[in-house]
Amino acid sequence: MSSCTDALLESFSKEHFTYINQIFGDQTIRQLISEVFPNKKYTFEIEETGEEFEHSFHHILFVNAKSTKKEKASIPSIVCSVKNMQQNTNVNINDTLCQSYSLLTYFNIAIDPDQKQKQLDMIQLYRHILNNRTFIKKLDEIIIPENNDLWTDYTKTPNQHLPMNKKAILKKIKHVLTIWKKYGYYYFIGNGKCPKTAKMTVTKQTMTRNPTTVTRMQTRSTKIGGKNKTKKQLKEF
Repeated sequence: MSSCTDALLESFSKEHFTYINQIFGDQTIRQLISEVFPNKKYTFEIEETGEEFEHSFHHILFVNAKSTKKEKASIPSIVCSVKNMQQNTNVNINDTLCQSYSLLTYFNIAIDPDQKQKQLDMIQLYRHILNNRTFIKKLDEIIIPENNDLWTDYTKTPNQHLPMNKKAILKKIKHVLTIWKKYGYYYFIGNGKCPKTAKMTVTKQTMTRNPTTVTRMQTRSTKIGGKNKTKKQLKEF
């Protein structure tokens, strides 16, 4: 864990929703991705959701018929992270990463069962996309003054339109990816809080004439638990 607090996670969640979920869930951006990184097997699609996603939109992939003609019986017509049990908000209450799940599959990246590792794979994928010069150049077709009401800045109170400044937006996306990797992944795991840690204390020992012996005794005491009080602390940890 690195400098994680619940307040920082709450701030991160707003930045992530603004610069990752919203932007890479935008149909125009996903269309752009399909043009720069073509995959004949899949097509980006969305479907309306129920209460589990607050009646919003859920990102899925359509499996194109031509690519599955020989294996039609074994491959489903859609790929959905919820139906595939990769995304479960009953377990990970803030896991609204369907945009990212579908992108992993689109890029033929296996979705790791580990909730942290799959997020690290998502971060690496976004960096791969952002390192593509053609993709960055084509953003000029979308991030223009005329689209000033396209996206919302959820980090502001009250919410306001996100200014169409490509340099500023790219800088913020990269910042969010850094924080996501550093500690932000905790927001999408379990209850979305920072893990609690207990401070392990070294049992005090009576000084002897040999300092080396004292150090060795302290180290050994920490490893095996030392006095009863220390054993209890280790058990709670």
